[in-house]
Amino acid sequence: MGYTSSATNTSKPRLSAYVLYSSPYSFVAFLLPFYIFELGHGEVEVGIAYASYAAAVVVIRPAAGHLADKAGRRLSMGIGGVLLSASMTLLSLSTSISHVYAAMFLSGVASSLINVAAVAYVSDVGGLEDPALYSKLKIAAAAGAVAGGVSIPAVYILSKLMGYAAAFRLTALAFAALSAAALFHLPEETRHLAVRHHRTDVRVLSCIIVASLLAGLSTGLYGPQVLPFLHDRFSLSPFAAVLAYLPAAISWFVGPRLARPARSSVALGSLVVAVALIGMAYSPSPYIFSAIWVLESLGVAVLSTSLEQMVSRNVAGVYWARGYGVYQGVNNLGYAVGAAVSGYMYPPFLYAVIPAVALSALSLKCLKPQ
Repeated sequence: MGYTSSATNTSKPRLSAYVLYSSPYSFVAFLLPFYIFELGHGEVEVGIAYASYAAAVVVIRPAAGHLADKAGRRLSMGIGGVLLSASMTLLSLSTSISHVYAAMFLSGVASSLINVAAVAYVSDVGGLEDPALYSKLKIAAAAGAVAGGVSIPAVYILSKLMGYAAAFRLTALAFAALSAAALFHLPEETRHLAVRHHRTDVRVLSCIIVASLLAGLSTGLYGPQVLPFLHDRFSLSPFAAVLAYLPAAISWFVGPRLARPARSSVALGSLVVAVALIGMAYSPSPYIFSAIWVLESLGVAVLSTSLEQMVSRNVAGVYWARGYGVYQGVNNLGYAVGAAVSGYMYPPFLYAVIPAVALSALSLKCLKPQ
């Protein structure tokens, strides 16, 4: 497999496959908790399901980075796409919680291969010199999430005809087909900038890794429980709870554009998250909760994009995918721990403030200014 170094690859990354791959994850994020309720389970099983996904990421993502560095970004994304289609197929055939856990674990394996290869590919084609390309990657993921949002009205309509569980399974099968279709949109192979960057800063990289752990822990403590919280606190129907999130989707188109590879972006992003979490815990109405959710998503978008921008600057190009693999694996280790215990904590948002504030302090101590 050859690598291209054409200058034409330095400003226009091909992200159409990544958009398609992102859509099934929004379907799972929005609608899986209520499917688990349909199977007769509760918040604890919801947390374990998302922890299963994160556990796969913890185990597989560093190895996925090695594969992407050795065999190429395109092959890694292709294998991930096949596994993502398989995970959605398994979810469409699920009849018990064990099937859901297995599908989520397989989905985590798939995302490991796809995401590490995608962010390394963006580094290859210009991200090292133009951090805005990482913003384009995040925006592509947001576009996929919005596209996947069509599953919300689709499942709602179908549920009136066949029940929620059957509607969820049928929609999962549709996303399996969409994931397979993405294989025809994979980017070309490239290592344009990777061969030119030879410097690794172990101290700063270590700080980034610890920051990713804290970010994952904070998100895991509340992320899986947001929709169940809305359902319980305000008696919202599953679909009304999902609709409360829609304004926050705007943040994922705006936040990445505000991110910078600097400690100030990380510190400010994590503080915004902490403030928003307190507001979400004490929101008196779903409308105020939805408005504050916009702020929370903005902080997460700035924080996560800024950290990703920093990785390529502190890892030698030949190890870019492995660097991202370790970074994302540690991030999801934090998420897995948080998600696994999230069902036992109420309200979940206040517990998540602690690692968010710790992350802000850490970033000011050991990350570099821009």
